[in-house]
Amino acid sequence: MMTVNTPYKMQAAQNELVAEDIKADYAELRETGAEVVRIEFPFGGEGWMTLRYDLTREFYNDTRFGIEPMVSMDDYPRVRQIEKAARPSFLQYDGETHQKKRAVVMKHLTMKKVLALEDRTREMVCEALDEFEAMGERGNIADVLGRLLPVRVLCALLGSPNIENKEVLEASYFLVDSRAMDMDEMIAANNLITDYFREMYEWKKVNPGDDLFTALINDTEAQLWDDEELASFGNVLLAAGHDATGTMLNGILEWLSHEPELYDRLRGEPESLPRALEEFFRLVTVGFGMARGRIAVDDIEDFGGVSIKKGEAVGGNIVSSHQDERVYPNPNEFDMDRENPASHMAFGYGSHACVGAQLARMEIRVALEELFKRYKKFDNVEPHEGWRARRRIKGPKDLWINWERV
Repeated sequence: MMTVNTPYKMQAAQNELVAEDIKADYAELRETGAEVVRIEFPFGGEGWMTLRYDLTREFYNDTRFGIEPMVSMDDYPRVRQIEKAARPSFLQYDGETHQKKRAVVMKHLTMKKVLALEDRTREMVCEALDEFEAMGERGNIADVLGRLLPVRVLCALLGSPNIENKEVLEASYFLVDSRAMDMDEMIAANNLITDYFREMYEWKKVNPGDDLFTALINDTEAQLWDDEELASFGNVLLAAGHDATGTMLNGILEWLSHEPELYDRLRGEPESLPRALEEFFRLVTVGFGMARGRIAVDDIEDFGGVSIKKGEAVGGNIVSSHQDERVYPNPNEFDMDRENPASHMAFGYGSHACVGAQLARMEIRVALEELFKRYKKFDNVEPHEGWRARRRIKGPKDLWINWERV
């Protein structure tokens, strides 16, 4: 293992990073005994990063760290370059303002509304699996299920036609994966997504329905949001509702394709799926562990053993926290039979936790249920040995499967 120096350099282009390499780096940093470590953010300079589970949870509930101060800063350490030029959104606020604007979305993503989409989601999963089978005895499931299912569910929720524009979807990957380095390329990708959702906004105003987009338009007209915030919501939806969900689902499918005994157990014990999902959510990555940093609003004398100065950036690393051996014995092992496992933070934690967590959970659960019903064989075409050493932190781009129907 290479010696990890501090400040530890967080890398851009997350889609190119190998998950086990990044986890090994974090493990080495934890072995120093540090709770917090100095890091170099991918863009904008240095800051701090939490390493341990308890401190990360504390961080995400600590009002001494905020997102809103970034709005008035010319430059600051950031995970993605797009943060610097992003349009206004409910995500950039803290405290009461954030909660009021967040509530506008949450009331349209209740468990009741999510469950109302379950039957249609199941139909879309079956349609996607039909497409997969049409490829032949060996098929690439990553696109038709992992990437396209979340888009189709998202469009059903919005009440819009399916997003068929591959340039819009690729622009989302480009920004979320932190591949956007050049400011002009970043702005172009951001504008492409925003313009697409502006067109949808105009279409929905004359084609309203019982759907999320119509409800958000009504909220905007009631001045709960403004037009800019609604337009920027497209980026939020594609980042969380599409990219993160698709990455997680593909990561789980990849895992199952290399672990036939686990696949067979879950097929034979459907009651075990809820426990298995929680362990998958803890272990499968959708990035290197920080969605973005926050800014210290005051000097903090002792935070995990270090002093944080007002204006410094701090990130709570969820991937490192999920590997915390103090909380999860044998943290790199998949063990759905853990006794009283601590709650994971795969969908974030605290006031800024993912608004679409229930939707993502439902999509992934339904996809796996239909997979187990349909296939008695679901094997990766590549050798199983050493598969984890090759696993990408943003999930597989392609996932070729040998399958056999029940």
